[in-house]
Amino acid sequence: MRSPFWIAIILSAACSTPSSGGPAATPAPTAMPAPSPTSTAIPTPRGLPQFQRVLLISVDGLRPDALLQAETPQLDRLWRNGVHSWSAQTVLPSSTLPAHASMLSGQPPDIHQIVWNDWQPQRGFIRVPTILSVANGAGLEVGFIVGKRKLEQLAPPGCVDHFDFPGSDADTVAQAAMSYLVEARPNLLILHFADVDEAGHRSGWMSTAQLEAVARVDAAIGRLLEALAQSDLLDDTLIIVSADHGGHFFSHGSDSPEEITIPWIAHGPGVREGYQIEVSLSIMDTAATVLYALGLPIPEAWAGRPLVEIFAAVESGSYLATPLPIETM
Repeated sequence: MRSPFWIAIILSAACSTPSSGGPAATPAPTAMPAPSPTSTAIPTPRGLPQFQRVLLISVDGLRPDALLQAETPQLDRLWRNGVHSWSAQTVLPSSTLPAHASMLSGQPPDIHQIVWNDWQPQRGFIRVPTILSVANGAGLEVGFIVGKRKLEQLAPPGCVDHFDFPGSDADTVAQAAMSYLVEARPNLLILHFADVDEAGHRSGWMSTAQLEAVARVDAAIGRLLEALAQSDLLDDTLIIVSADHGGHFFSHGSDSPEEITIPWIAHGPGVREGYQIEVSLSIMDTAATVLYALGLPIPEAWAGRPLVEIFAAVESGSYLATPLPIETM
């Protein structure tokens, strides 16, 4: 467990020991070597809350206007009592695998090199540091539960303590997440829901069927939040909800506003309440914000930046600036 004030770690971006709660890949992607960054003792920023865990929820294909039109009492509670942006931007191509690679690595596709969008195990895993590898290298418990098998290519062996692809529907994914949260009490859990994207491809973006899928995901998130509360895990958890891309008609992948604009929500102890983020926000900022909240080093090469302005301590002026923890390659 992290010290409340300092962490000393020696981190390797390449992971080695496989660990998975899901089905084994056939054939398994080949883990590729990555540069080995180093880091030193990292002070927890004074005035900011001490998060014991971050729950990062990605709702595949969710447009901000779909969230606002669908029946989403759980997500509404999070953004109204936390911070939000309805104008965050994803990367190009605006597709699931490249966008999630940017969400987790803080880098654009031309750097992380995940430019395909299907399950291609022969191409190996992501080869740059991610929030998975950084958190795992610091000795934290890390989980990754997904609704699409292809996302396993973002979880090199040994970078996660628990990987699971339990199925593609929201209820199944949420149940797997609840079981893991209660049993392992992870410091970082990345949770992916596929329902909204699948409904968009099948029935069209902003269709009645897709809005119903948004509502089903919202209900699943509500059950997850209840499990956190009942297990006394909610009060020290930062929750981030976002998406990989939007969509238009029956597809996505281009630079149209409907496809590259995504929602971004954060909620938790010490997070500002009822605040709309005014600065420009990239999907790559998610990775840096996750590491910042956990008190972990942010790779110097990352394009993403931590959104420190989401915290109430920054708003009130009680935040005492300290040098941003930077990991050198």
